[in-house]
Amino acid sequence: MKMNNDNTKAHFFASSVATWATTTPERTLKELLTHMEKEGLPFNLFHVPVPYDTDYTIKMYQPQVEGTLYLGFFEATKKGESK
Repeated sequence: MKMNNDNTKAHFFASSVATWATTTPERTLKELLTHMEKEGLPFNLFHVPVPYDTDYTIKMYQPQVEGTLYLGFFEATKKGESK
């Protein structure tokens, strides 16, 4: 399945036990990952096939949108450094 990186059609969603964040026209994927890594907690990353400003349910730290792709689990080894 091809991922669309255009924020007007899809976005990336990252979540930990403490917070969640998405890519937006103002926040790139690299900036999103840096933001989550600085938190120092493990987090999951998803590609969500709807615009970033779409209203949808988040259940157990996961977006509930058909076609969402789970991209992986990231664990910071030190605050701000991902493993």
